[in-house]
Amino acid sequence: MRFPVLSPRRLAAPAAIACAAALIPVASLAAVYPAALAKAGAATPAKAVPAGFAPVSASFLSPARGFVLGTVNCQTRRGCRARLAATADGAARWHAVTAPRVRLFNAGGNSLTQASRVTGVVFSSRRNGWLYGPGLWATHDGGRHWRRVILGGNVVPSLGGGVVTMAAASGNVYAVVSPDPFHGKPQELYRSPAGQDAWARVGTMTGDPFASLAVSGKAAWFGTSTQLWATADGVSWHEYPFGCPGAGYGLSGIAAASRSHVVFLCADAMGMFHTGKEVLRSVNGGKTEQLAGQPPVGGDVTGGIAVPPHHSKVIGIAVVTPGPDFLYRSASGGKTWTEITIPGTSGGVNLNSLSYLSRTAGWVVAGSPGETPTLLRTTDGGRTWHPVTF
Repeated sequence: MRFPVLSPRRLAAPAAIACAAALIPVASLAAVYPAALAKAGAATPAKAVPAGFAPVSASFLSPARGFVLGTVNCQTRRGCRARLAATADGAARWHAVTAPRVRLFNAGGNSLTQASRVTGVVFSSRRNGWLYGPGLWATHDGGRHWRRVILGGNVVPSLGGGVVTMAAASGNVYAVVSPDPFHGKPQELYRSPAGQDAWARVGTMTGDPFASLAVSGKAAWFGTSTQLWATADGVSWHEYPFGCPGAGYGLSGIAAASRSHVVFLCADAMGMFHTGKEVLRSVNGGKTEQLAGQPPVGGDVTGGIAVPPHHSKVIGIAVVTPGPDFLYRSASGGKTWTEITIPGTSGGVNLNSLSYLSRTAGWVVAGSPGETPTLLRTTDGGRTWHPVTF
């Protein structure tokens, strides 16, 4: 058997090509052969978060992975373009994620002309996420593409109708919707599979006019000052009687540690940064509840209530005051409370996105555009909080 003989000339051409290719920067190769590099598994460099990024809302999937809605160089009178940042290592490093070309809602503007704008973010996975409040925008490929979602039904965007709050878990995403706040119509609950834009109203339940929402796995709760609806599987809903013990108190928030252990925050605004507070706990998914404790009256409730997964005895409530803002924290199921100051706050700012992702890890956003907002993290169950750098 004869083998072909390769001459020096035949060997020189491939060698020259190999040497030339070795000298071409990877970035240049990516520009010329993007499909080939992608097929070969070449990593695309992550985009840096722009300098001056200011957080507005946060959504975390785990103690390490999360997304933050924010803006850069915001001037509230002109409106602020929405930006997104993400981390996969507990805030050690951040990268920019493509956001839709939408502006943040301007609380000082005319709400009837801001139907597409947003104030919050929620992700159910690395691919499926939403910007909302009152507009609704969705991505199902991790932010590469976004589309505006129109809910339809009796929602009237031209009269301020839209999404108030959202929550997602176990393949379902829920939205509390205010159809027509201009005429005081009660809030409603909508649901969609997380990987689709197939929104439909859940039953005929309504707020009065306001409602609270919480999820844990496939379980979910939708509550008003006098009624509570709950599902254990995301399909069948049951109505339970609900009432805050104190006269004048109304439901202000719900937090779930599991499908069985749920806490409810009742509040009664007294004025001058004072609010009566009652915490109720349920061990049967909301069928019954009992008064667990009464936090101090100082501070207005703005950031809601949160509990760690499977540990409902640790309760956090975010409040604002004329001075530094703080959390009321209980490690005894509501019997006793400790005041935890939020570092860097000067009083009266907005607190939101309070959440615990484990017994130790949690997050909260302090401030709004124009107020030097900050994302803070706890690694000790809410005892101490530390600002995060982007």
